Amino acid sequence: MNVEVGDHSTGVLGQIEKIHKMKAGLSFALLLALALPAVAQERSRVYYAMDANAIGPARSVQARVVRRMVDSLICSVTGAHSVAQAWSSLVSPEDKVGIKVSAAGRSVSGTNPEVVDAIADGLIEAGVPARNIIVWDKSIEDLLAAGFKKNGARYALEGIDPKTGYDPKSQVSAPVLGKLIWGDSKFGERTGHRFADLLASGDQLSSQSFFAKVLTTKVTKVINVPSLVDSYLTGINGGIVNMTLSNIDNWRRFAKAASEGGSYIAEIYVDPMIREKVVLTLLDALILQYAGGPFADPNFSIVNYALFASKDAVAVDAIALRLIEEVRKANKLPSVKPMTAYLEAATQLGLGESAEWRIQTVRVGVEGIR
Repeated sequence: MNVEVGDHSTGVLGQIEKIHKMKAGLSFALLLALALPAVAQERSRVYYAMDANAIGPARSVQARVVRRMVDSLICSVTGAHSVAQAWSSLVSPEDKVGIKVSAAGRSVSGTNPEVVDAIADGLIEAGVPARNIIVWDKSIEDLLAAGFKKNGARYALEGIDPKTGYDPKSQVSAPVLGKLIWGDSKFGERTGHRFADLLASGDQLSSQSFFAKVLTTKVTKVINVPSLVDSYLTGINGGIVNMTLSNIDNWRRFAKAASEGGSYIAEIYVDPMIREKVVLTLLDALILQYAGGPFADPNFSIVNYALFASKDAVAVDAIALRLIEEVRKANKLPSVKPMTAYLEAATQLGLGESAEWRIQTVRVGVEGIR
């Protein structure tokens, strides 16, 4: 397997000279990422594949190129000699495998169906039946607008029904009140609520959230596939957020806390329902949206040509944050880092590495498939 890591002997200028020889059109953020040398004795390793041929005319995603990128990444992350062996090291044919995507960015900056197809094909090659694969996000409308199809041959597609899609037996509690609205499982159920939970205006407050049933009862292993997009609530809409806020109801209270520097999102990820099921985080960074997220905004999106993968979701998010920050800075936009205190909290909770100087980035190519 051939890989490229940062080399102190060549220095940043040497790395930049190599980068300038690449095909034109790479994003400023990714160029900067490749120019930075890796630091010795890193705790976490994040692999990335980059191919300027992954995006074609009119930003069309090239499925064959993406498949090679995904296959190379999974072989590199696991150290396996084939795609089937690689996926078999993470899941078994008996597992119910969920692929959690981020569809809020829809076809502009959401997770690309071609990336998910490549993952599903690899899982099937490893012996996981297509009937055992579920692709999901909170909104079925967003999933369809992102390009995912119902009744496909590779997997089942699911949204989370606001009334029946949450598990009343799997509760997330935190000392943060949230205003329940339509779409929360307990909205309108005032029976048994304390007086303190009812505002004079008639608003309903709650300190409870419930996990989605698809996470609690339908999948045993999860491939987490966020997209590279900012969020006006949580700084970035990365791997940690993708597995937490979009998998619970009454989530706005945690987003509000994050926007004010709170860390509760990391504490949700610690729950075994998430922590013990997620076996891989694969960041779809083919497109980078640096403002207006997590919703689609083509005015603030650029092609980025890359995919990142690691067993450390926090490390992936640390890189995603830096990439978005660099593009925002270049466009004279304020930093979103103050909203990402949950990443440092995640490190303190033992979820992964948020300090990028302790993360090694490794570039892989098709040579990763042996």
